[in-house]
This record gives sequence, structure tokens and C-alpha cells, in this order.
Amino acid sequence: METLIKILVSYFIIINIISLALIWLKLKTDIITMNTKKFNALLFIISIVGGFIGTLLGVEMLQYEPDNKLFKRWIPLTVFVEVCVILIIYYKNM
Repeated sequence: METLIKILVSYFIIINIISLALIWLKLKTDIITMNTKKFNALLFIISIVGGFIGTLLGVEMLQYEPDNKLFKRWIPLTVFVEVCVILIIYYKNM
């Protein structure tokens, strides 16, 4: 059980660093030359698989402005759903 928790925590840390780094690379460098709609879709997918904190930090700290308002509505919803799932799994295994 302890190793599973360590693996999950490591996964969430790595995926959040990746999502924050992607936003930073998009805004501060010319490395990512992706279309804005495709980049927002990529960020949304990364948020769904667990990078929601890094995406929110990137949007707020680096002042990244996504094109659509749905992006700002769906990210908090995915945070809520994933936190609920994590809590359910945690309390089921106790």
C-alpha cells in the first residue's frame, strides 16, 4: 500500500511539472510552435490525467490566457472530480 501511494505521488508531481513546463516553454521560448487550439487541447488532456495543479499554476503564475472560457471552467471541474476519486480510493483502502 505504501509503495502504491509513493508511486501515485511521484506520478502527480512529475505530470504537474510537465504541464507547468509546457506553459512556460510556450510563453517564454520559441521551442513550442504549436497552434493555440491544439496547445489548449494538449493542456486539457494533461489536466485530465493528473496535471491539473501544474496547469492552474501555469495559467495563474505565468498569466497564460487560454482562448476559450470553457478551459477555465473545465480545469476546476477536473480538479474536483479527481480529488473526489483520490479520496474515495484512499478511504476504501484504509
